[in-house]
Amino acid sequence: MSLYGSQNKAWLFCLWLLCLTWGSQASAKLISIGVLNTQNSAEAQAFWQKSLQRLSSQIPEYQFVMKPLGLECLTYAIEKHQLDYIVTTPGQIVVLQEIEDVYPIATVQNNFKNQTFSHFGAVAFTRNDRVDLRNLSDLKGQSIMATSPYEYGGYQMMMRKLLQAGIHPKKDFFNIEFNGTSQTQVVESVLNEEADVGIVRTGMLESYIENNPSALQQIKVIGSEKIANYPLMHSTILYPEWSLARLEGSDIALSLKMMKALVSMPKQGGGAVYTRYYGWTTAADLTTVHGLLKALQVAPYQPFQEITLKQIVKEYGLSLALLGMLLLVLILVTITVSRINRKLANSQSELARHRDNLEKEVSVRTRELVTLNQLLEKDIVAREQAEGILLRSRNTLQGFYELSANTQASYSESLKSLIQLVQSHFKVKATFLFRILDGEPFFEICCFEGEESLQNKVLSYLIAEHENLKQGRFSELAELSKETFLFQQIWVDSNPHCFLCLVGEDLAELPEVDQELLRLMAQWVGASIERQILDDDRIKYRAQLGKVTRLFTVGELASGLAHEINQPLTAATNYISGSLRRLSGKENTSVRVGLNRSLDSLTRATDIIRRLREFVQTGQLSQTSFNLVASVERVLDLLRSEAQQKDIQLILKSSASNIQVMADTVQIEQVMLNLVRNGIESIEKQGVVDITLMERAGDVYIQVEDTGGGIADNEIAFVFDAFHSTKSDGMGLGLAICRSLIESHNRHLTVQNTQTGAQFTFTLPVSTKGIE
Repeated sequence: MSLYGSQNKAWLFCLWLLCLTWGSQASAKLISIGVLNTQNSAEAQAFWQKSLQRLSSQIPEYQFVMKPLGLECLTYAIEKHQLDYIVTTPGQIVVLQEIEDVYPIATVQNNFKNQTFSHFGAVAFTRNDRVDLRNLSDLKGQSIMATSPYEYGGYQMMMRKLLQAGIHPKKDFFNIEFNGTSQTQVVESVLNEEADVGIVRTGMLESYIENNPSALQQIKVIGSEKIANYPLMHSTILYPEWSLARLEGSDIALSLKMMKALVSMPKQGGGAVYTRYYGWTTAADLTTVHGLLKALQVAPYQPFQEITLKQIVKEYGLSLALLGMLLLVLILVTITVSRINRKLANSQSELARHRDNLEKEVSVRTRELVTLNQLLEKDIVAREQAEGILLRSRNTLQGFYELSANTQASYSESLKSLIQLVQSHFKVKATFLFRILDGEPFFEICCFEGEESLQNKVLSYLIAEHENLKQGRFSELAELSKETFLFQQIWVDSNPHCFLCLVGEDLAELPEVDQELLRLMAQWVGASIERQILDDDRIKYRAQLGKVTRLFTVGELASGLAHEINQPLTAATNYISGSLRRLSGKENTSVRVGLNRSLDSLTRATDIIRRLREFVQTGQLSQTSFNLVASVERVLDLLRSEAQQKDIQLILKSSASNIQVMADTVQIEQVMLNLVRNGIESIEKQGVVDITLMERAGDVYIQVEDTGGGIADNEIAFVFDAFHSTKSDGMGLGLAICRSLIESHNRHLTVQNTQTGAQFTFTLPVSTKGIE
C-alpha cells in the first residue's frame, strides 16, 4: 500500500503543477513543450531557454512554454494530453510510439574539437594503474558503479555490450552500485578507489578532464571502440541524442516550422571544449534504440512475466477457497450419485453405452487437436515469413538512409544506386526507370538494372498503353508471357514524370511493407528530380546574370565610344560643308553630288551615335512622326552596293508611297539596316531580300524576308540572346539590340522560318499627326 500511496501522491502533484501552469496561460494561444528534467545543469537550462526564444522569434503567432518535468509527471501529462511536444530520451520516445502517434522532429547536437555530432554512447573506465583490467571479459568479479539501472545514456547502453560479450551483470559482477546522483560522482568514486569500474555517457570523461587535467593520466577506457569521425572516448556503438518529438494531435505544419527554426538556430560553444548542448539537427533514426531495448528486454520489448503459485494464492486466495469448497460439494454429490447408479438394474448396459460414447468423443477430440496443430504450424510459418520480410526491409531502409545521407553523390549516381537497391530488395529480373515524353516515342529509358533484354517488352507495353495513361485508365499491374510488370508512377510538380517498372514473378501479391517501401522510393526519385530541376534553373539563372552583366558593360563601352567617335565625325562634316561652299556655280557637279551624299551619311551617323548615347544614358526615346517608306528607301540605298556584289535583289513592297509612323527615326533605320544586312549575309550568292510595309488596323506591319535557307531549329530560340551568334566572327549583339530597340517602342520583334529562308516581323503605330 505504501508503494501505491507514494505513486498516487506523485500523480496528484503533477496534476496540480500542470493545472496551475495551464490556468495562468489559458487566455493565450500556447504550445506546451515538456522537458524530461533528469538533470538541472546551468548549460541545459540555458540551452532550453535559447531554444524557446528561437521558436518564439521565428514563429511569433504562437506562444511557446517549456515545462521541466520529472519522469512520472511527464508521463502523466502525456497521458492526459496536456502537452503538445516533448524533449526526452530516444528510449522514452520508442516506448511512447507503442501507445500513440509520437514522431521525433529534431535531435540535439554535441560538439568537441570542432566536430559536430548528434549521437552518443557509453564508456566503461577504470584507474590507469589497474593493469588487470583491459577488456570487457576482465570485469567479472569487479565492483561496478553507475547512476541508475534505467539510465539510457550510460548503464543501459553498456549492458547491451556486456550481454553481447557473454557477461551477465547479476551473475558475474562482484557488486553493482547506483549512486542515484550524478555521473561526475561516478568518476570521482572510481578515482578514489570506491569502485573498480565506472559507467558514464560519452563526453563525461572529457568534461571531467577539462576541469581536472591531472585526471587524464589516471583514467583508462575498457573495451574502447573506434568509430570514424567520432572524437569522444567510448566503449559502445552510438545511439541518437535527446530529441524533440511531436505528440498525437500536434499540427504537422507547425512541427515543420519548429524543426526549421531549431535547425537554423545559431550554435553555441564549440572549439576544443566539449559542448553537450551545441545546437539542433534533423531527427535521427531510432533503429539502434529499438535494438538496444529489445536486447535488454525492457519496455516495449519486455518478456511475459511468469506468474508464481504464491502470487496466485495472494491475489485469488478467497476465490480458491470457495472453489475448493465447491469441489468438495461436487465430490460428495458424485459419491451419492455413484451409490444410486450401482443400485440400478441396467448399470452394466449403461456403462457399455458410456464407453462407446467416450470412444467417439476421444476420436473427435483427436481430430480437433490435429487440426489445431496444423493451424499452429501455419501460424509459425507465417510469422517466420513476416520476420524475414521485416529483416529484409530493415536492411533495405538502412541502405536507403545511407543513400539519402550521401550528399557527395551526383544525381545520376544516386539514381543508379537506388535502382540497384530496388533490384536487390525485390529479387526481380529487371528494374527500369522510364521518363514520360511529350511526343513520340512517348517514353525513354533513364536507368535500368538486371536483364536488358526485357527493356523492349516493357517499352512496347508502355507505348501501347499511352492513350490509357493520358485518360487516367492505366493499370499498374500487367501479366505478359509468364512475367509480371509492376509500375509505380512518379510525380514531379503534380504531373506524371516517369515510371519505375519491376519485371519478375509473383509481384501481384506484394506484402504491405514492400508496397509502402516501393512508394517511398518513388517519392524519393520524384524529390531528387525536383531538386535536379532546381539546380539546373540556378545554373541557367547564373548564366543569364552573366549575360546581363556583359550587356551592361557593352552599354557603358558604347556610351564611351559614341563620345569619342562623335568628335572626328563632326570634324569631317565641317570639312565637307566648307568644301561645298568653295565650289562655285555648276562646276564639278559630280564632286558636289558625292560631297552632298557624304555629308548626308555623316549626318545620319552622327544622329545614330547621338541617339545611342542618349538611349544608353537616359533610356528615353525621341519619337517623331516620319515617312517610313522614305526612311526604308534610305537604308536600302546604303546597302544596295553590298547587295549587288552578291547578285542579290532588294525589293520594297509598300501599301502606300507615304506611310506616317510615330517612332524614333534613327533607331528604326538602325533596326532595318541590321535586319536587311543579316538577310544579305545569309545568302551566299543570287537571292532576294523582300521588305514589306502594310497598314492594318492602326498599325504598320514590317516584314523582312530572305532566301538564305533559314535558321537551324536548335538555334532559332536563341537568336535574340546577347552574345549568341551563328557566325564565327560575330559578336551576337545585332539582333539583341534590334529586339531591345523595338521593345523600347512597346512592340515585339519575332522570327520564323519560311520555305525559302527566315522572316522577321514587327509593328509600329500609325502617326495621327498627318503627313509631313
